[in-house]
Amino acid sequence: MFALLWLGLTAPLMLLIAHLIKLESPGSVLFSQPMVGQNGKVFLLFRFRTMFADRSEGRAEQRLTRVGALIRDLSFDHLPMLINLLKGDLTLVGPRPMEIGVVDFEDDVWQQYFQVRPGLFNYAVLKLGKSWTPSRASRPSLNQALELEYQQKRSSITDLQLLIQFLIAYIKSQGNVKARGTPDLEAETKLSTSE
Repeated sequence: MFALLWLGLTAPLMLLIAHLIKLESPGSVLFSQPMVGQNGKVFLLFRFRTMFADRSEGRAEQRLTRVGALIRDLSFDHLPMLINLLKGDLTLVGPRPMEIGVVDFEDDVWQQYFQVRPGLFNYAVLKLGKSWTPSRASRPSLNQALELEYQQKRSSITDLQLLIQFLIAYIKSQGNVKARGTPDLEAETKLSTSE
């Protein structure tokens, strides 16, 4: 119901974004990426394309389109993930779906990570804010630990609280929690010392 409601409300915006992407550069409007979901199931995660389709080399900044930079800055590139929510690949709140290349399917921690359905909104992203992206690459166990902590706390009330916190963080960060959100340093320090 949430997915249908938000798809309806954001349809005009999504059509505008799709039109601007097409106007600026040739290629598909959507970018789909194989991700690992609940019970290790692989699915295609949908986002708006933010890079030139015909530029596979060079720094990411050089491949980023002007429209792509704008919609990334506001997190509007994630709007097509509502399709994944509607399909049942995602739930509202849950661990972040992960790229196949970073997952060890034989590892017990990853198996525990994927016991629940991944979410559109993620506890680790909320807690780490703008330090989430670099820490995900340099210290993946930190992201895992936070998402496993979420699984232990998980309930309807907790999910509702996290949704409200995420909305507040989105507004405070002016549209991009990962780029401009304030990290929860207390949570990061506590988990770092326990590693």
